[in-house]
Amino acid sequence: MVLVAVIAAAGYGGYRWWHERPPYGPEVMAFTATAEQLPSGDGRELQHHGHTIFVRKDEMAISGSITWRPPAGRGSDWDEDGWFMIFVVDKRVDLMPPRVWGTSPSGLEVVSGGDGVQNRIAEKYPWLRGAGDIQIDENTWRDGGMTLATTPAAGGVDFIAMFPPIPVGDPARRFVAAAPIALSDIMIAVAFVGPDRQVYWAERVYG
Repeated sequence: MVLVAVIAAAGYGGYRWWHERPPYGPEVMAFTATAEQLPSGDGRELQHHGHTIFVRKDEMAISGSITWRPPAGRGSDWDEDGWFMIFVVDKRVDLMPPRVWGTSPSGLEVVSGGDGVQNRIAEKYPWLRGAGDIQIDENTWRDGGMTLATTPAAGGVDFIAMFPPIPVGDPARRFVAAAPIALSDIMIAVAFVGPDRQVYWAERVYG
């Protein structure tokens, strides 16, 4: 029975190693990233990266572009090929913006929102702890801002992230990144999530 247990444990360990082994690493992606600060809010609409955005008074917007080399021999099916999660983080407070939109020059889908796998990303990579939920007290956690997701086959994403001012006396806004903010405060990271929601790796691409 002891021998059987040892063999079973070894088999499970081998399966887990194989299951969590990424099909490729970040070094083959050749990531590049740029960012720019858009004009401060004055109540006008702005056209940028195919989006019409309204920048309110004292609100700030940061635009960015991330490119990478699409993996050879891989398709664009999230259920088979996994997906990239793209995080825009205010390094000062480890928080994400409440609104971020993205498009891909490839025309492939870019989704804005959040996912529970972010907590495992934050746990695995402490430098990216801003990707996970925010601890309120010993037993209470709250989700924060928004992130982007797309297929690795997209080859790139253009995005706009919005940073509203914190209204006086509004403690709830401490859960999202806020204005004023500068480009030097921004970090952009990409995490690769597998088809079974494995966290393959994360790479810092800006800031």
